[in-house]
Amino acid sequence: MVAANLQKVVETIGQPDGVFFPGDLANVPDRASEWFDDRNGGAFFPCLQGRAHYKLTKNGVTTRYHGGEILQYAPLFAAVGNHEVMGRFSQEAPLNEQFADAYPRWQARKFYQEKASQINPGHDPLLKANWLKNQAFNTDTYEEIFTFPEDSPGVKTYYALTFGDIHLISLYATHIWRSPGRSGGVKGRYREREVDLHNPWRWGFGQHIFEPIAQGSLQYQWLEQELQSAAFRQAKYKIVMLHHPPHTLGENGVPPYTDPVPVINRNPDGTIASVRYDYPKDRDYLIQDLVPLLESAGVQLVLYGHSHLWNRFRSPGGIHYLETSNVGNSYGAYLGEKKRNVWPANPDYAAVGNPNGLEAITPNLAPLFDEDGNFLPYIASNDITVFSIFDTSDGSITSYRFDTRLPDGPVVAFDRFFLGD
Repeated sequence: MVAANLQKVVETIGQPDGVFFPGDLANVPDRASEWFDDRNGGAFFPCLQGRAHYKLTKNGVTTRYHGGEILQYAPLFAAVGNHEVMGRFSQEAPLNEQFADAYPRWQARKFYQEKASQINPGHDPLLKANWLKNQAFNTDTYEEIFTFPEDSPGVKTYYALTFGDIHLISLYATHIWRSPGRSGGVKGRYREREVDLHNPWRWGFGQHIFEPIAQGSLQYQWLEQELQSAAFRQAKYKIVMLHHPPHTLGENGVPPYTDPVPVINRNPDGTIASVRYDYPKDRDYLIQDLVPLLESAGVQLVLYGHSHLWNRFRSPGGIHYLETSNVGNSYGAYLGEKKRNVWPANPDYAAVGNPNGLEAITPNLAPLFDEDGNFLPYIASNDITVFSIFDTSDGSITSYRFDTRLPDGPVVAFDRFFLGD
């Protein structure tokens, strides 16, 4: 629903002054057509230029959407999501397979150390660096396409800038997405495939984190300094953007955002019988390290978009948390009888609700409701698309919805809150 969404942005509010995009700009980042000219007419740049020609069929009716003329007049600021990261490079494997094959850097270094004399007999440092990148993961395409500030240790992958009355901090907080399936044939977030047990080169290593953000990491130290900067402290509006959700009703808030801890079970003869991964909740880097830092610094809004739905929260300290990413491919919200597929032996993995405690806020203008007439604190739909507009003249953030099943229907403002409240 991207083309429809962006077309309705321009039809509803006119020309925006900028776009904040918290990750997952494309599906497979090294596939050029997804950025420029995919066969379905819904590529990234055409949608944001009003040049798309995407046919969306709902209830037997096909409507062609063109997106919105936005990037001709307004800059875009993004954060790295898991779909901006390519996995291990291969000249034989298709792009989809390479994308899903991200490998931890620490494990690639370990393998290199064991095989260095064969891989790089001349000890060429450039060859070593390229080999390690090709055998782990990279954000090369993302970094080539966009011109972001390069004055942080993360170069373009995390940065800060002042834009009008806003000081924006964009963080690199995401990991590889793995299936929650628990069968022996799944290279998942909770276990390795049985067929790979004796070959760690084929392991997935769970949902391993791409860029450290824990206390003491380079990114965390840079963020500490940035939150003390004059530009941040003097800004009227202080916004932090990242991909992974600190708070969500969606699927991707579980398990905790931390490094997977392997639990290896062995047979009597010493061979590996199974490998599973635990994610200790008391080591959740976003909740234990990042959120307290943002709260103490006076951040007003945390914007993110990993779980394919709209929901928002507010902390006792006054930070607004907004996840607004509903343009289709939604997995729903996990409340009531709808439960996440979590590892059953670990009670720390919340099957329902927001795993990190805050209650989702019910939209205050025109909420949707369920079959029993109860108002819903979220929008998670493959028919209804959502966008949110920040008006810096009064500090308001208004979220709008459009039902693509009714192509001539209205765009409805369903929620509004104010930074500073």
